[in-house]
Amino acid sequence: MIKKILMFVLILVSNTIHSQNTDADLNSISLSVVLPDNSEYLTQRTVSKIETKIQHIVTRNGISGSGYSNEFLIYPKFEIFDESTVTGMRNLVSLEVEFSLFIQQYSTRKIYASYSKSLKGSGTTKQKALNNAISKISASDPKLKDFIKIGKEKILSYYENNCDQITKDADAYIQMKQYQQAIAILSTIPREAKKCYGNVQQKSVEAYNAYQKQLCKENILTAKTKLANNDYSGALNTLRYVDPSSPCAKEAESLITKSASKVDEKERKEWNLKLKMYTDNYNLKKYRLQTIRDIAKAYYQSRPQTITYKSLF
Repeated sequence: MIKKILMFVLILVSNTIHSQNTDADLNSISLSVVLPDNSEYLTQRTVSKIETKIQHIVTRNGISGSGYSNEFLIYPKFEIFDESTVTGMRNLVSLEVEFSLFIQQYSTRKIYASYSKSLKGSGTTKQKALNNAISKISASDPKLKDFIKIGKEKILSYYENNCDQITKDADAYIQMKQYQQAIAILSTIPREAKKCYGNVQQKSVEAYNAYQKQLCKENILTAKTKLANNDYSGALNTLRYVDPSSPCAKEAESLITKSASKVDEKERKEWNLKLKMYTDNYNLKKYRLQTIRDIAKAYYQSRPQTITYKSLF
């Protein structure tokens, strides 16, 4: 029996927020899955299996497996602490592996929850033995459910306990006219943090309205340029960002009417619905909430984060 300790050097896959989180919901608790790469014993196929398992573990327990801001992470660690080889017609490698998962807040480096399990694997090569051990990770493990539950509770506590500071940070960005960043910060507060989520809604609208005033003339000018070039669809797409409460609303409505008359029937119907928002408060509220989310997503997608494994410690 050969006794040795081997810690895999884990280097995170450098994913941008855009490529990683296309369909993530900003207002849900989310964990960005961080994966090993370029390890001697982990092939790309194995890494993909690990990702699938972690995603399954996370989503099975009611959390999104991706996050726009990458503030909260979940990552694996492997430790091989026992290895033996039985020789014969075909060598058989046996491994004992300690598999661990951690939920960590990236900005503070604080570990919110941890999980460990010993696994055994065998195969004709060390890599195959490791793959066999990894295949035994069960997403239905009750301890994994507790692990996610603890992490979720601590994330919610973070938002509730730091809500005033988050609001102050957003206020500071509003004062500096960095409206997109203010909207982005406020939009990542999960609905489950009910008190904080409810408290910041008006602040989100405040940042949004200020941003609309800033963009108003720019959007109208862009739309007019597109109309002059007979790009009616492009003009409509630009005008959808002009809020009915902005100073440019009346001019935008006129340009929408003009543009909508030049596009096909399907697109015309879409923009006739847009016009109704100018008089329908319920639809207007839904429109604003969606646009706020779009602004936040666009902000994070324009600022991709690359996180190295060493930075987590």
